[in-house]
Amino acid sequence: MKKTKLLLATVLTLGIATFSFTNAYADNETTEVNPANAKETVEVQQGEVIADEDLEKLLSANEEQVKIQETEVKKEEQVAVNLDEKASSTADKIIVIGKSKLGSPYVFGSTGPSSFDCSGFTSYVFAQAGISLPRVASSQAYGGKRVSKANLQKGDLVFFNTFGGISHVGIYIGSGNFIHASSYNSGVTISNLNDGYYGPRYVTASRYL
Repeated sequence: MKKTKLLLATVLTLGIATFSFTNAYADNETTEVNPANAKETVEVQQGEVIADEDLEKLLSANEEQVKIQETEVKKEEQVAVNLDEKASSTADKIIVIGKSKLGSPYVFGSTGPSSFDCSGFTSYVFAQAGISLPRVASSQAYGGKRVSKANLQKGDLVFFNTFGGISHVGIYIGSGNFIHASSYNSGVTISNLNDGYYGPRYVTASRYL
């Protein structure tokens, strides 16, 4: 009888031990994660996050670059406007100074302020506006930017062949007119580019503004 009880106890103990071992193994099977697979999963997830961050950075950088380019364009446009306004105001100043000398006598070789020859007059007027010109008409013609007659603007210098080559200069004041130190008879006066005398003798124009 004692042997039977001992046998039953042994079997029961072995059964419990086997059951516990099986459950423990099953638990391990359920919860254990392959380290390589885990690493790969993490890397994929991290890769997706990095890609999104990179995309955001690229988009942000692109937007910033566009803003910079737009700002530069606006600056360039503003500079162009400022230059145009400055040229216009300088031209008006030159015309006012020139007209203040209307009626002043023509004296060959004179550069003002009370008498002038043609290039002496233009040199004097431009100097009062802070612009230095070559002394003689022919040099003034080639010292600035060449301008066609159709594109004349106020303040441009206009040149004529009155004595062989470029030998006379005046200042364009708009509406086809120019102011100049004309001759001993007229002194500083206003004439038209297309009148009977100066029309056929017109040569070129130069811009210093």
